[in-house]
Amino acid sequence: MKKVFLSICLLLILQAVHAETIHSSALIKVQAMAFAPAEAGYVDAADLREDNLRVVGMELDGFDSKQKAKMLDSFALLQKVVNSQEFKDRVVNFKNSRGERAFASSTGLTNEEIFGMFMEGREELQVNTPGEMNFYLRLYHKRWSSVVGYTSPDTNVISINKKYFKNYGLNEVAGNLAHEWCHKLGFGHASAAEHDSVPYGIGYIVEELAAKSRKGLELH
Repeated sequence: MKKVFLSICLLLILQAVHAETIHSSALIKVQAMAFAPAEAGYVDAADLREDNLRVVGMELDGFDSKQKAKMLDSFALLQKVVNSQEFKDRVVNFKNSRGERAFASSTGLTNEEIFGMFMEGREELQVNTPGEMNFYLRLYHKRWSSVVGYTSPDTNVISINKKYFKNYGLNEVAGNLAHEWCHKLGFGHASAAEHDSVPYGIGYIVEELAAKSRKGLELH
């Protein structure tokens, strides 16, 4: 019995290590990773090049009508957030866990360059669709998994775990979509614990601003 228990624990650990997005309460960590406007080093992003991103649901596989409606509402919220000035300010002024104005695993790009790539909307496998966040989504269910969603570099498909999707608010779904879409742009993370990487950092920013919007508060 003890061996079986240890085997299950090892399986769960290995699953978490290879997962794309792990269910976590790390949002509070990232809230402390942003420059305040009055702080030295803050960059005014008002004059930064800005495109308009359109969120497009290309395929929704495994979603019933109610789940599809929820995802479409999440798309609308995500589109509102990423086209806001506040999102631009938060990405450009993001700080990593060392207090530097930079994302971890950024492939050497500055925050400004990362924001520019994000807003250009050219996924690695869909370079001819600029200005769009294209989503090919598959809903699956893994009851004992800590994985919220995952994807891989050789496919457009993003798999979403129904276990979390059914209980997540629209802001959490939007944050997870942003995280996974960053992978489609070529960004990764060293591990599921690298919460200041591009996918996690931008995902948390989207989740926070989406929650603010759902409360009826205006995004700048």
